[in-house]
Amino acid sequence: MKKSSAKLVLASAIVGALVAGPAVAPAIAAGTVKIGVVEMITGGSAFYGQSVLEGIKIAQNEINKAGGVLGKQIEIVVKDNASDNAQTTSLITAFANDKTIPVVIPPTYQSNFLAACSAATAKGLPIVSAQSGPPAAANTKNLCWTMTADLGIQTVYTMKALVAKGYKKFAVVYDQDNGYVNWVRTDPWKNAFSQAGVTVEQIGVAKGTTDFGSQITKIVSGKYDAVFPFFTVEDAAPFITQATAGGYTGKFFDPVSQLTSLRLVTLAPKSLGLLAATPQTSDVPSFKKFADAYKKANGKPLDDPTYTGYGYDALKFIAEAMTKAGTTTDRAKINATIKGIKTTCASICFSQGTGVNKGAYIAKDNFLTSLTKTGYVKVK
Repeated sequence: MKKSSAKLVLASAIVGALVAGPAVAPAIAAGTVKIGVVEMITGGSAFYGQSVLEGIKIAQNEINKAGGVLGKQIEIVVKDNASDNAQTTSLITAFANDKTIPVVIPPTYQSNFLAACSAATAKGLPIVSAQSGPPAAANTKNLCWTMTADLGIQTVYTMKALVAKGYKKFAVVYDQDNGYVNWVRTDPWKNAFSQAGVTVEQIGVAKGTTDFGSQITKIVSGKYDAVFPFFTVEDAAPFITQATAGGYTGKFFDPVSQLTSLRLVTLAPKSLGLLAATPQTSDVPSFKKFADAYKKANGKPLDDPTYTGYGYDALKFIAEAMTKAGTTTDRAKINATIKGIKTTCASICFSQGTGVNKGAYIAKDNFLTSLTKTGYVKVK
């Protein structure tokens, strides 16, 4: 009897030890933390939404490999809004009603972002966008955030840099029916050109235009030193091709990171040498590390650094906020922590904006870059 009792006690001790594990092992949280993502996965702006999603996935992989957030692995729940405001509102509301989702990354397109902000505000749901403009008046309860650039500051920087290089006469040929383009033209550009000490001719083009002959005649006769084709990459490419064939010999430039994509080189070889202001260059070690991770994961160079990089930064920022808040479920605590974060760094560094930039985390630095076959390089 004594031997049997001893064996039983020993066996129980062994089982208990196996269940309890080593006394020094850290506590691992069970399950996952879901982050909702609403983006333009299909439709005319699908490339931009997919670029953001690529960056989010790189961040997700890095975070999960490092142990997750408070011991939980991140799970991304992606929904397609097809660039539609009503669909955006519906999807954000559905995410808000799902209490397992503490934070959502909403669409980048400005009107979609503002629709998402209204829906999220009504439901008490924090949202963190990638590359949208500041939420401004829609952000009545300070629940809407974005990782972006101050397009006014970026424009002033670009124009001063171009003037310093000897360019004096500028034009912007823009899509007059694109909501994002017109938002930039009315808000960030209100004082940017005058602050830079330049005058810029603005030439509108109707949506769907494929023959830019009349606009090209105007820029050739105007003898502009530099022209910004403020379109999507797909529309900017034929404009650049037609303009160079039509006799334009000046420079092309981009002051708001609209055209920082390698697709532009493929679609319009004459775009090589385009000058752009961006905070994202290989001179920034953290951005180079991110670009290398993207290439390793996708087997190709980073195509669209702006949207992909800011998507990466948005998820990294959310993970930082949840870690500092000590919770992956309490929306109010997570949002309060976001409000208290003044600076944050992932692929690049951001500072929390004030005034017209309230609700935005603004990229801290800008560099003048030139487009090459392998990407944008810093102009010395």
